[in-house]
Amino acid sequence: MRKNSHTAVTNEYKIIAVDDEQGILDSLNVFLTRSGYTFVGLTDPQEAIEKVKNEHFDLMLLDFLMAPIHGDQVVEEIRKFDKDLYILLLTGHKDLAPPLETIKRLDIQGYCEKSDKFDQLLLLIESGIKAVSQMHLIKKINEELKSTYEQLENSYLETIEILRNTVEAKDPYTKGHSDRVSAYAVLIGQSLNLSDEDLKRLKIGGLFHDIGKIGVPDSILLKNDKLNDDEYSEIKNHPAIGAHILSNASIFSDIIPIIKHHHERFDGNRIPFKISRRKYSLSSTNCKHCRCI
Repeated sequence: MRKNSHTAVTNEYKIIAVDDEQGILDSLNVFLTRSGYTFVGLTDPQEAIEKVKNEHFDLMLLDFLMAPIHGDQVVEEIRKFDKDLYILLLTGHKDLAPPLETIKRLDIQGYCEKSDKFDQLLLLIESGIKAVSQMHLIKKINEELKSTYEQLENSYLETIEILRNTVEAKDPYTKGHSDRVSAYAVLIGQSLNLSDEDLKRLKIGGLFHDIGKIGVPDSILLKNDKLNDDEYSEIKNHPAIGAHILSNASIFSDIIPIIKHHHERFDGNRIPFKISRRKYSLSSTNCKHCRCI
């Protein structure tokens, strides 16, 4: 039972061996096939490079001293297109192994002296296959996480669009206004060499900055005449209302500051929190109507 279970696991993995002695390849073929691995053996290192380039292998057993090129040169070529292949170097004698610096530079996972007995080699292979298995698992998890993240991001953008439509249904003016604010914000961000993540934040924040108008009465929001003081005070709260609406949704946390402070000014002479970022004043003319806030 133990052997069958082991075979069921190992036959999922492909091993390629490269050695200029056919007798060694024949022995490895018998030994590793019996152990349950899918095995390919080649005597030509150049052919092996092409084989690895065109087929998937999980582990390579590689002789160091070969003609016309040595094992380290084989690895040098393989690492140009395959960074993941697990490589074990085989040497006729420990003293003939390449320098440790070369082994580290080429990301060779280990080396083993050739022997008539394959017990030590099998242990190294099994250890390597376990490492390969973990690497495959990590890749799979990362792909699943990426897929989940993309789904969440799509849901996030869909939610934004739904809320945007809600605001636009209430105040058609907001559509063109929000699009323009978003476009200008991104252009300014680009001129400041902001990161792609920041530019994305500016784009979404701009499109969404007036969401708080959902909480403003239609009688004020759609009024054609000049607003009185009470009405003006009411509409000045829409940035805080927007921030409050989104405060319980963690997916909106990065754009809440944009919504909350999009009417602040550098001199602190704006709504709703009067945050001062500069000591000097900026002159302006403000009319008391919601569309000019």
